Amino acid sequence: MSKSLNKLPDDNSQSSEESQSHEKSVANLAIRPTMLAAHTIRNFSQVVGTVGLVELIGELAKQIKCVKNGDMRFAEETLAAQAVVLDTLFNALAVKSLQAPGLDMQAIVLKLALQSQRQCCLTVEALAAIKKPPAVTVVRQTNIGHAVQVNNGATDEIPQTNLENELLEIKHGEQLDRGAQIAPITVNQDLATMEKFDRPEK
Repeated sequence: MSKSLNKLPDDNSQSSEESQSHEKSVANLAIRPTMLAAHTIRNFSQVVGTVGLVELIGELAKQIKCVKNGDMRFAEETLAAQAVVLDTLFNALAVKSLQAPGLDMQAIVLKLALQSQRQCCLTVEALAAIKKPPAVTVVRQTNIGHAVQVNNGATDEIPQTNLENELLEIKHGEQLDRGAQIAPITVNQDLATMEKFDRPEK
């Protein structure tokens, strides 16, 4: 009896571990992109009837593996087919806009047609980018300056003088005394008149 009791906790721990691993695998499967995409395709696509979920996940995994390896044939095929569908949708809506009753309904249908045409153009641009990727230019350094002067050569250095107080000084460091009076000059006090020039009358 004691032996059987000792075995019970082991069985319970093993079963709990198995249930946790099962729940973890289910949670991992529930968030996988292939699982979600397969579920969406199975619910929306009814062209060939009901498709098995496991088989659909396997086919999606193959297509994703091809893209990872650099094989973009499936992506190119998808974009090309979508471009044709969008162009067909544009033409169908453009014709239907003429048959719509009232100007408001015609404007709404024509707006949907133009949106389809725009999506078709974007799809074609994406397909062209896959077929011929744009050239990548690597710019290591870009210096942008307006009216910038750079002197890299040796130049004669001109000493800069501080002209802030130069006009108020007699000598360097001596301030000018504004109140000092200058003595008058005593030389040539009498001014002589100018002599008469010999000028013509006219």
